Amino acid sequence: MKSNRYLYAVAFALFATMSGCKLHNSNDYENFMERYTNKYGRVTLGDSKDAKHYTMGGASFANADVTELNIDWVSGTVAIEAYDGTEVVISETSEDALTDSTTMHYYLEPDGTLNIKFGIPGMRAQGENLPAKNLLVRVPRSLRLDDVEVNGAGQDIRIDSVRCGALEMNSVSWQIALNECEIEDIEVNSVSSNVEATFSKMPEEIELNNVSGSTVLYVPEDAGITLEWNGVVADFHSELPVASRGKKKIIGNGACAIEGNSISAELDIKVKK
Repeated sequence: MKSNRYLYAVAFALFATMSGCKLHNSNDYENFMERYTNKYGRVTLGDSKDAKHYTMGGASFANADVTELNIDWVSGTVAIEAYDGTEVVISETSEDALTDSTTMHYYLEPDGTLNIKFGIPGMRAQGENLPAKNLLVRVPRSLRLDDVEVNGAGQDIRIDSVRCGALEMNSVSWQIALNECEIEDIEVNSVSSNVEATFSKMPEEIELNNVSGSTVLYVPEDAGITLEWNGVVADFHSELPVASRGKKKIIGNGACAIEGNSISAELDIKVKK
């Protein structure tokens, strides 16, 4: 993490220039890397002026009070899962000793956005000295969130059976798993990340902006997909019959729009068993 920040920025710049594709969030992604790491490997968790809004530790919230999740996590794992409860519950575990600065902090905004930070906003630490921590967010099955955004580097993330309007993930070196979620719009901006997603109900749109990673989508046999796959050394494979229409590839009725922008990335569409 400490030596790759400029590589990531250059990779995304090359990606946008060489492929001529629409990397909508490239500026946001570079700002994210700028916010978290520098060439010396120091990690900064947000702006210290925001710290006064945040509370340390885990918590629970009435589901009616939470409309969005915004998670920044830089070491360890993230799990977001639906459960048969009535509250949104956030907790963390770690085998490393934690301080006030490296304990999770949260802030529930008046508009319902629940912000979850790896540590206190404004914390500075060497990347290799960060504790490995596991974040668990439990969401009632009855709750449909408007938006979920997860930003991070160097960990695994799993999202199970969550319902939301939009999901955005900005990641470096992640193993990402989405299992039976109901999401209208998915966007993944990643470097060296692998994504596996299983759907019983297809999203309306999926955008994949990848540098050196792979994505595997397990879809229903009757799934409809319209794919526009751009990139440099980008591989695409499908177990379902594919028809070509110009630059687009059509599967079934073409209902789910997938835009793939990549350098040295792969996309596999497989039939869900």
